[in-house]
Order: sequence, then structure tokens, then C-alpha cells
Amino acid sequence: MKTIEAIFPNGVCGVLRTTDPDAGFQACLAAIEGGIGTIEITTTVPSCFEMVRGILATTGGKTPIGVGTVWDPGAVRDAKDAGADFVVTPVLLPEVAEACRQEDLLCVLSALTPTEIYQARLAGAALVKVFPITPVGGIEYIRSLNGPMGGVPYFVSGGVEVGHIADYLRLGVRAVGLTNSLFSAEALAHRDFDGIRRKAERAAEAAASARGD
Repeated sequence: MKTIEAIFPNGVCGVLRTTDPDAGFQACLAAIEGGIGTIEITTTVPSCFEMVRGILATTGGKTPIGVGTVWDPGAVRDAKDAGADFVVTPVLLPEVAEACRQEDLLCVLSALTPTEIYQARLAGAALVKVFPITPVGGIEYIRSLNGPMGGVPYFVSGGVEVGHIADYLRLGVRAVGLTNSLFSAEALAHRDFDGIRRKAERAAEAAASARGD
């Protein structure tokens, strides 16, 4: 299993949700070109596992790829076969964590409350995805969690904007997921890959600034 540092090299993960796999594929390549360090393809994307294979083949396997919105432990084997480095659940699913352990894939379990976060770690989550982060307080929620639960490796996602990246990373968050703020429905519909690349560049710069403090 690769380490968190290897899978999330700059702490920024582009999370793709779309019904247009061709536009999604091109958008992921644009985001990678712009400096996004990691890509997550959700299972709601048509032919998601083929997209994982395609991105890895096109980029020479240099960018870590994960599969998200995994509900079924059986999908963990599909993710591994496609070449994914990690799996993300939308809720706390210990059976998926067990499947990840068997397949030697890094597991990200989603949780929200302190109790769920604790249970996710007990279940074997290498990272705990606090989702959806923005509606429950965003940066201040993580700051509050860090008091009694400092040291938990967090992945935050759900309404995160590029301007939030540096603040999250400074609080010790290990990965920041960008969904609509990077791969907006409008940008995908208009195939605005240059715009996605520019957003990726800003995201990478924000991450670099936080890590350079």
C-alpha cells in the first residue's frame, strides 16, 4: 500500500462527478496539467473504471488515482484491477475498509460526527473524509475537532473552494477534495478545459503556499 504522502503529494484531490465520461476524462487531464496532485473518479461516472485505466495510461501512471462513492466491497477489487491507489466511501462502511485491507488499497471512509470519525479509524480508515464539510462549519469545524481529536488524518470534501485550501492544510488536513469548484457542471458542459487548468494552477499554488509557511 502506498503512503498518504505518496497518494496525496500536494494535498489537493480533484473529485470528478459527471455523466459525460469524455468531457470528464479531458477535464481530469487538464486538472493534472494544472498541478492537481491526485484525482478521484466516482462510481457515478459512466465507465469509471475504464476512465481510471485511461488516465493512468495517458499520464504514465504518474498521478495517483482513486475511486470514490464506493458502497459495495466488491467494487474495491474492480478499483484495484483498474490500477487505483485508493478507495473512498460516502459514509462509514467497515466492510469496504476490510476489502481495502485485503486488496492492499488505501482506504478513505467518510464520517461527520466525532463518534463516526472515531469509528472510522477503528474500522481501518487510513484517512477520514469529513463530508460534507462546508455545511457543518468548514474550517472552524476542523479547528474544533483538532482540540480533542488532534492527529486524525483528515480528508475534507463537500463545498470546498480553492480559497479554502491553504487554511485547511495549515490545520493539518492531509487532503482537500475539490468537486464543483474544480469540475463545475458549466465547465464540463462547455468543455472549458483551459478554465479547469487555470483553477488547478490556483489550487496547486494555494497548496504550495500553505506548505511553504
